[in-house]
Amino acid sequence: MATQMSSTLWKQLCDHVANGMKIHTRPFVTPLIEDVIGKPPHIGTGTYLDRDGIELLTCEHVAKHDPFLHQFNGHQPLLNLPVTWRKDPPPVDAAIATIAGSHWKSVQHAAVPLSMGRFASLHQPVEHEILFFRGVAGQNVSVGANHARVTMTGYCSQEKPGSGNADIFEILWHPQGTTLTSATDPEVRSHFQYDDPAGFSGSLVWNTRFVELGCNLQTWTPNDAMVTGLLRRWDTTTKTLLSWRVEHLLAWL
Repeated sequence: MATQMSSTLWKQLCDHVANGMKIHTRPFVTPLIEDVIGKPPHIGTGTYLDRDGIELLTCEHVAKHDPFLHQFNGHQPLLNLPVTWRKDPPPVDAAIATIAGSHWKSVQHAAVPLSMGRFASLHQPVEHEILFFRGVAGQNVSVGANHARVTMTGYCSQEKPGSGNADIFEILWHPQGTTLTSATDPEVRSHFQYDDPAGFSGSLVWNTRFVELGCNLQTWTPNDAMVTGLLRRWDTTTKTLLSWRVEHLLAWL
């Protein structure tokens, strides 16, 4: 008879996975911010890919608000993003752009493009698997004439049982049940908000494979994780985050 894991132990394991994935994915991800004077900014998330050169992937409903400011990991100031998007509207809702080498090398930073070898061929996580995504919520972005504060954040959740279809899967999203990880910076704790998912569109969803590999902290690392989808939007009816299955994303790419 299998031993049931206590909720306390499970939370500790999730804390470890979230902290590890947060650090692991930092170099790949950028906020996309449409800064319009006098109006709230449109916010989205993008991921740098190592594909045909360095490319940037997001959702079409994000890309349509171009031009953007973006932020390389390790370089605090926001930069103008000079790209031309190839994009398809819903039901595809995806967009990709090439980043010129001159722009990529224009400042010192720690950003790294994600290898396509990190994409799973199918969205097929095991039962109760921990899923992870890294993105930015509009609540955690403040852009002014002389300042900018952008807090990118990583989240662990799970697929909603019995949900989704051949096109999408659904991620549980319960802000009232959210807890900050043990490694969250105290300064971030002082202002961080997590009850509005607006801005997560364009985030890649990762199958951490932590449960698949036995929930073993001694052997699992974030390098075991594989991309399993593209987060599209928050669904107010189901109270879930809807994500495009990776096999469809790869076919589109």
